[in-house]
Amino acid sequence: MDFDRVPQIAKYLSLVYMLTWLGASTVWQFLPLFFEQHISSVFLIGVLTALPPLVCLLLDIPMGNLVQRAGETTVIFIGLMLHLTPGLFYLMGIPLFIILGRAMEGVVKSMVWNGGWTLSLRSGNESNESQTQSVFLLGTNLAMIVGPIIGGVLIAAKGFEATFALWIFTAWLAVLTFYLYVGLEGKKGFLDSMEDLFHRKTYVDDFHHLEDNWNRIRLPLLLIFLQSIIFSFFWLAVPLLLNDVGASYELMGVVFGLAALPSIFQYLFGEWADKIGYLKQVSVLSILLIPALGLMGFSQSVFAIGGLFLIAILFTNGITPAAHAFYDSRVPDSIEGEMTGFMEFSKHTGQSIGPIMAGAVASVWSISASFFAAAFIAILIFITCIVNLRKL
Repeated sequence: MDFDRVPQIAKYLSLVYMLTWLGASTVWQFLPLFFEQHISSVFLIGVLTALPPLVCLLLDIPMGNLVQRAGETTVIFIGLMLHLTPGLFYLMGIPLFIILGRAMEGVVKSMVWNGGWTLSLRSGNESNESQTQSVFLLGTNLAMIVGPIIGGVLIAAKGFEATFALWIFTAWLAVLTFYLYVGLEGKKGFLDSMEDLFHRKTYVDDFHHLEDNWNRIRLPLLLIFLQSIIFSFFWLAVPLLLNDVGASYELMGVVFGLAALPSIFQYLFGEWADKIGYLKQVSVLSILLIPALGLMGFSQSVFAIGGLFLIAILFTNGITPAAHAFYDSRVPDSIEGEMTGFMEFSKHTGQSIGPIMAGAVASVWSISASFFAAAFIAILIFITCIVNLRKL
């Protein structure tokens, strides 16, 4: 990759986002185990795990409009400042503040990613767009790989408090780095922009466009929705299952770090999908995913569960670029920006269901049984692809 061709703003954002998520990623995957110390119901832990995408459901479309009004840097900066609060709330260890911290994660995610994606996409051009996005995501991907490994060691040695303190420290570094290297250049006052959101006709127009294109986009939206259920299901099910079979925090951290590696190679699945077709690739990956999920439900070995999880997350992540590209191919270019909000809405709806599904099944039967529910979702993806391939 020729880094000289990548805009400076993408490099700065990559550094900022690495700092933003590094501290948080040391404990994200372990949070269900932290919640267990304060909440006895596994179903409620599932609901709590699902809270950030639930908040994003409410904010994604308004936040996209706020970015257009107030400017990307203003929205990102406020999101980075708010990113300090979850670590502080978790550090208190009080159930009410834990809930508030989880909700704030959703607010932060909506602000930081809506602003970041818009600023990154705007900075690139046709000759370097893919490289720009790769560099933009590089910092986050590195944080997601390294963070859990550091977190596992810290939690084992010092407890969860050490990771929450690191969360706060790296969040401050991210704010400082953003202010010094990116800066603030808002289009207009933030409060004025917030007020404008409640007087805009845009939302009505957005839903008209959704209605006009529904027959073309409902299939890719369904695939994104179903894949997101499985993806977020792992957030709750895997930490609890590993804990049940006696995995150490250090070993869990290594598993979670390795599980983040496939995200770096998603572009390879995208190239494959371009060659064989979106639905064909999703159908192949979903049928491979079914036995991996089923075997995880039967496994009692730490290493077997870890290995199967790496295989399952690889296939799950592989579905993402094909499903998103399929959606993009069905959306007219003239309204692509507006319709992205509905794709995010579909994704976050699925991500809200995944942990709740895992918690509900685990509360009635066991956490192992929840993997059979996830396998059933993979079967639905496969059937959906096969039925629609026959129609083509």
